[in-house]
Amino acid sequence: MKQLFGFVDGLFFMVGEIDREVSCALWNLATREVKPLHLPIPVATIHDSLVFGFGLDPLTYDYKVVYFHINNLCEHYASVYSCSRDLWRIFKPKIPYFIDVKHTFGTAYLNGTYYWLLTGGRHSNYTILLFEFGSEIFKEIEGPGHQSVDTNMLGLMSVDSSIIAILNLNPHIVFAYDIWVMIQPGVWNKLVTFQCFFRIKSCYDSSLILATKDFQLVSYDVRTNKTRHLGFQHPGLRKDAEYDGGCGVFYYKESLVKIKQREDEDLDH
Repeated sequence: MKQLFGFVDGLFFMVGEIDREVSCALWNLATREVKPLHLPIPVATIHDSLVFGFGLDPLTYDYKVVYFHINNLCEHYASVYSCSRDLWRIFKPKIPYFIDVKHTFGTAYLNGTYYWLLTGGRHSNYTILLFEFGSEIFKEIEGPGHQSVDTNMLGLMSVDSSIIAILNLNPHIVFAYDIWVMIQPGVWNKLVTFQCFFRIKSCYDSSLILATKDFQLVSYDVRTNKTRHLGFQHPGLRKDAEYDGGCGVFYYKESLVKIKQREDEDLDH
């Protein structure tokens, strides 16, 4: 598997490639359960621009997967998978034009909504697209003003598990980052500017998880400006997990949520 989305109540959504086709599954690390999901027709290939999201419908408490892609004819397709019904719903939404999906540090799911940061959109060369799992509707919102944001280094994160935020490379200070928090849809305030010389791997609460030059993991609290060593070291931390064969870092809480409705194979360790 190349990509890992989550966590949501201890569950992860995995995406990979088998025989040049997209493969995906739900995974509960605590119970070692895996549930393969078969993408609906039209089946996406590795050559399509694939975008995924995973979250909880706050109205029905149903875990859902959403994905959309653009085929070689520039047609948009979207599908929503319901865990409780084990069904996909296919539709053709209005998706804004985009070139790339920027990195997410931790999870971009928050309170029934999944967020993507897309470059090449209408608003200052980037746009924020969200999907509400309850209504199953896509919406587009504005981010901070283009004079405040460098699209070469953009990422989404959550702060204090209650606020969606943008992590942006500060264009005026060397090795400095800005964190912008969304106080309401399309309205942003700068929370903090900080300098960071290490590789950012993930985040949890108000802390970033960083990989140092000697391959150690540390956490940095952006509110208190305090650093804490996490007691883990691995050379793969200096590489990207998706493209360079390195290590990814994820934060999650264990849960006993069941994802199987019929007999599937357990995760093999």
